[in-house]
Amino acid sequence: MTLSRRVYGFLIIVLTCLGLAFVVASAQEQNSGSGLQISPTRSEVTASPGEQKTISIILKNVTQGDVLAKVSLNDFESDNVSGTPQIIVDTKKRTPYTINSMLKDMRDVELKKGETKEVKLTIDVPSNAAPGAYFGAIRYAANPKGATELPEGQRQVALTASVAHLVFVEVPGDITQQIQIESLDIHKDNKKSSFFFKAPNKSSIKIKNKGNGFSRPFGQVSIKSPFGKEVYSYEVNNFDPRRTILPNSSRVFIDDIKNVKIPGKYKVIGSVAYGDGGEVINYETSFWYVPTWLFILIIALIAGIVGLSYYIYRKRLSYKKKR
Repeated sequence: MTLSRRVYGFLIIVLTCLGLAFVVASAQEQNSGSGLQISPTRSEVTASPGEQKTISIILKNVTQGDVLAKVSLNDFESDNVSGTPQIIVDTKKRTPYTINSMLKDMRDVELKKGETKEVKLTIDVPSNAAPGAYFGAIRYAANPKGATELPEGQRQVALTASVAHLVFVEVPGDITQQIQIESLDIHKDNKKSSFFFKAPNKSSIKIKNKGNGFSRPFGQVSIKSPFGKEVYSYEVNNFDPRRTILPNSSRVFIDDIKNVKIPGKYKVIGSVAYGDGGEVINYETSFWYVPTWLFILIIALIAGIVGLSYYIYRKRLSYKKKR
């Protein structure tokens, strides 16, 4: 009887756990599909004043129901490190580089479950637009069907997912192109320094765009040994296409380095060009590499020399007293 009760109790626990697991899984299934997919994630357009260009965006509903993809235009800024866009959520705040007056045909998009639609938008450059760079983020937020009929508070909760398409517009003309190398650093993993006990393995160069257009700098960083021999070099911004620096912002380019083996002082030389490559900016720094074993040996030698000097001094002092 006792055994039967135990078995019966065990079965109740198992069934209860399975029921809870089913409820959780169902809830996750209902909430998992709460977003959109967008492609491509960016467009680059060159258009003269008075000219129109069309960009195409593909939207897909990956939710478990019908949605209304509500569109908005947000300006953004660089994070001044990786170049990751920092979206300015307040649509009333505009930067000098906004595409707000250029972007036409923005409309909300109705999407059924699993449906994909192509959205075409027009970039209409005003006839009085100044040469330079303009950019913005077109965002689509998934509103479940009927969410527009909900109270404001519940509608905000319904905006559970959004995707963005970045638009970069360059208006040709008299564009100022100017960059500045702000720093050139050496790292061991994520720690930068000018003195290393272990061989460094990364180099970073921070470049600022001081012009009013998009800057795509390129160049080379060379590392020279204590004897003046180049032990390693790499290309800066070696991507296809090259990474962009927004106007009045900075970006850090990080690359791996190798072959720092001989102890001593190393020289690091950065040479960076921009535009058509007519002007090259140079920047130089240095770092010390002293392995731990060598550092201990140097300390031991210094201690030995100091100790020996003191011993000789005491010997001489003792000898003079005896005389």
